[in-house]
Amino acid sequence: MGFERVKHRGDRFFLDGDYHGAEREYQRARDALPALDPRGPTLDALIKECAVRTAAESPLSWYAASAGDSESHFVPDMKELLELAIAGKSAARASLYRGLGAEFEAGYVALVQGEANRATDLLELASRRLPAAFVIHLELGRALSMTGNMSGARVELEKAVVSSPDDLEALGLLAAVHIELHQYSDAERILAPWVDREDTGPEVSFLFGRSLAGQGKRQEALARFRQAVERDPSFPDAYFEAARLLRQETDGRGALQLLRQACSILPDEVQYNRELATLVLERELDVATGLAACDRLMVTDEQNRWQYLAWIAELYLRRGWRREAIDPLRKAIALVPREKTRESLDLRNRLLELESR
Repeated sequence: MGFERVKHRGDRFFLDGDYHGAEREYQRARDALPALDPRGPTLDALIKECAVRTAAESPLSWYAASAGDSESHFVPDMKELLELAIAGKSAARASLYRGLGAEFEAGYVALVQGEANRATDLLELASRRLPAAFVIHLELGRALSMTGNMSGARVELEKAVVSSPDDLEALGLLAAVHIELHQYSDAERILAPWVDREDTGPEVSFLFGRSLAGQGKRQEALARFRQAVERDPSFPDAYFEAARLLRQETDGRGALQLLRQACSILPDEVQYNRELATLVLERELDVATGLAACDRLMVTDEQNRWQYLAWIAELYLRRGWRREAIDPLRKAIALVPREKTRESLDLRNRLLELESR
């Protein structure tokens, strides 16, 4: 049985209150992980949490657990992991995350570690026990959006905004969810009172720009993306979205410059590099830039290496390097997935064309 299935069984036991069963399944999942796997500390904390809850039902087992080897390896408990998770927040903000119960603590830690499905289960349980807690609705909305459940996320974030109408984090998350749901005018309405305030960060300008772009207001959107990078020159998504708009307006060189800037900030971002490489291929722009993007993609997106090898071959041809283009094309044919029959045929025909010259 795979790690994810075993851990999910542990989650179900935990949510049902069967901490003996949860501890057993979490330990099985832990044993399946390599020693240095980054998921290990979270599972260790869950195992300890289950032991503590089991011990609460039996004073004798609590005594036995507390009398263990004092030199054993330190395992942080869930409260300690929560403190690590909220360490970057202001004191006032962090105080809202404490005292909301074990389900919220475990859920928020899972959310910070990227386990959105597990976080959703735990935070939903926490929301049933404390239905009016602003932070629970906020983080449950975030977790649901990470799982792709945008409608559910909108419901939770609307509850958070009702609890705290001027909380900019909640408003920004709600606006982002509206954008994902293509409800661009709703996102614009939420952000409009905040976008020109001097004390707001670049995220508000960026989201406002996306809401305008979604309504076809390209020039206004570009102005807001420009505002975002003026507030934070290292905001890569603003460069990226602005580049996409310029590409639509056939300003290939302007888009190229902005995509280079985005890639210089986050060189391993697959989406940025794909946009950059396809722009170079589409508009016959700087070949060296396209090749550099493909080289990065070969490392960061291995499942699509066949496609990047094909792109490299085309870029070689643009430089007049017919012989050099044959090798990456052959490698692309060897790697193309079996189900992509049309793409495979196109690559083979391209190779035959080159070899016959």
